[in-house]
Amino acid sequence: MEKQHPYQRYFIKVKPVLRNKVEELRLLGLGDVNENEVWECLVTKKWKKPDMDIHIHEIVQDILTLSNSQYMTYKTIEAYKGPNLFKELSSEDLNQLLKD
Repeated sequence: MEKQHPYQRYFIKVKPVLRNKVEELRLLGLGDVNENEVWECLVTKKWKKPDMDIHIHEIVQDILTLSNSQYMTYKTIEAYKGPNLFKELSSEDLNQLLKD
């Protein structure tokens, strides 16, 4: 079972702000984005070391100041961490796939 991030208790309260950020990112050309992905980006990158005395306005500020380049960098790194789709294939199978 995965441990819940301390800021998770604010998720529902800041959902309208997350929705606003999603709309902004979509206007900037990032069509496939949702509130959960923006939240996960912030949890993973900006809130690695949670402040137990944080106020909700600080969380809102972090959401609103997340730039499209920060989000894209996060998504790119996450894509590289993705599963290796070819790990089950032997070298012979890979050579067969790459054969002309």
